[in-house]
Amino acid sequence: MLLSSQLKKGLLLLALGLVGLIFVQRNLVLAAFQANPSRGSGESVARGEQIWTLNCLSCHGPEGVGDGPASALLAKRPKDLTMVALPPIFPDGIMAFRIANGKNTMPAWQDSLTPDQIWDLVSFIRSKSKRTY
Repeated sequence: MLLSSQLKKGLLLLALGLVGLIFVQRNLVLAAFQANPSRGSGESVARGEQIWTLNCLSCHGPEGVGDGPASALLAKRPKDLTMVALPPIFPDGIMAFRIANGKNTMPAWQDSLTPDQIWDLVSFIRSKSKRTY
């Protein structure tokens, strides 16, 4: 069965939109395929906890549920990081990308933290996960 002209145009526009979105968000898409080089080792988690205490605890709280002392001053409460979906649904690379580049009220840390420190934070955050799947 032949596709109608309107359906073809709609599919073409959808495909172009997806290509455009991927182009604009290409770094985010590429980040989805990055694996944590420390693989969440105990040493990485310990280093991540130190970084967390210095840089993240004030907004995200000690357990990562978004209840830090500074969270009351924010327009939007930080997310409960203990409930972030596990890979492959929410890859570690996306988490590292969000830490590095920030989003909305979350500041970017790429100028303050090294890539290794960002991965250590990912390890620490994953260690706090309440997700079991």
